[in-house]
Amino acid sequence: MALDNVPSQIAHLLRRAGFGATEAELAQYVSLGFDGALDRLLNPELVDDSATDQLLTPLTTDLGDPKKIEAAKFWWFSRMLYTQRPLQEKMTLFWHTHFATANSKVANAVLMLQQIQLFRDSGLGNFESLLQKVTRDPAMLIWLDNRLNRKGAPNENYAREVQELFTVGIGNYSEQDIHEAARAFTGHTLDKALTYVFNKGQHDAGQKTFQGQTGNFDADDILAILVRNPAAARFITTKLFTFFVYDNPDSSTIDRLADTFSRTNFDIRAVLRDLFGGPEFLSPRAFHAQIKQPADLVIGSLKSLNVQNVGPDATQVLRRMGQDLLNPPDVSGWKGGPAWINSTTLFERFNFGNRLAMGREAAKPYFTDVPGQVQAYGITSPDGLVDYYLGSLVDGDATPEARQALIDYLNASGPLALDSSGALDLKARGLVHLALATPSYQLG
Repeated sequence: MALDNVPSQIAHLLRRAGFGATEAELAQYVSLGFDGALDRLLNPELVDDSATDQLLTPLTTDLGDPKKIEAAKFWWFSRMLYTQRPLQEKMTLFWHTHFATANSKVANAVLMLQQIQLFRDSGLGNFESLLQKVTRDPAMLIWLDNRLNRKGAPNENYAREVQELFTVGIGNYSEQDIHEAARAFTGHTLDKALTYVFNKGQHDAGQKTFQGQTGNFDADDILAILVRNPAAARFITTKLFTFFVYDNPDSSTIDRLADTFSRTNFDIRAVLRDLFGGPEFLSPRAFHAQIKQPADLVIGSLKSLNVQNVGPDATQVLRRMGQDLLNPPDVSGWKGGPAWINSTTLFERFNFGNRLAMGREAAKPYFTDVPGQVQAYGITSPDGLVDYYLGSLVDGDATPEARQALIDYLNASGPLALDSSGALDLKARGLVHLALATPSYQLG
């Protein structure tokens, strides 16, 4: 039964709180037990990630060029793939989706990576502090036009989205709240070097009435009122839960998480500990309950098959699957769930699986040593070969009929001779492709 043993539980945890795991990584986390694994994930500052920094050093050459957006995307993708701090990077992706900002308008790779670093540094901390920093972030100031927001001519774009999409949600603010918040956000802008500055002369210092309160409110006053609105606790925790666990959580679950959010002074780490440690996360309802976002599918595949050499086109693979890093489609971010799957993106998923399964040339990107895996694990029968790959790729989540169909595929020309390198290479690679194309593999 799924999630009824520690290895299965931790594999599930690493898919959701990270991007999957290599066999070596999974064994390391299993040795810690579930609680120990969760502690390690939630405290990335205690984990040495210098090896990842060294590995990525050759990719930093172009990161200082505002025009090198593809280099920036690949650098971030590579960090997701190799990091020893997977939850930190998964939360960075969550906030990139939540505070969706696109280079299509910002047009500056340096500012986009600066925002991503903000999410990496602050994404597990205090939500109010994160929101204050996002309000002053240069990429956000460009994206939602607050750099143009001046006394006497307020621009309401950021004031609207900070309520609708970032804090309390639709139905919990008025048009008057948008207008008054916009006045409070005046003066927050950029200088000629695209560095944040506060222009006091362009700030509206007059009285404002916002969400039933009146005062000489500035930007942080508005954010403080929003974060303390009970609607914000439910809005943020619901979004976290649906990102990490499953859709349509029970009201009682959100009541608990919202209480944790408020009681801990908006501490995201505390909410995540409650979320991952709660009964919902390891329930049958959570197992394979989400369609993998492209980053999860691609990175998880690379990890599961221990692919060492990754090509710079990996981010274009994500784009064709519907997730163009640093370029979410609009201010609401990627829709997720069933929106990840259509006739085009499903073909891209299957095509990428085939590319990995057939990667035979060790000197080229996406080489996968399938025969080496079979030999390393002492697999001696077609049944064992099917069980190994179903176990490593889909947690054994296949019907008896599907399992038998895969065995029949291996034995279609007679019993597969595992001591025949040619037959083994051909059939085992075909098996890997079929496993990567199963409905279960599309689910996290």
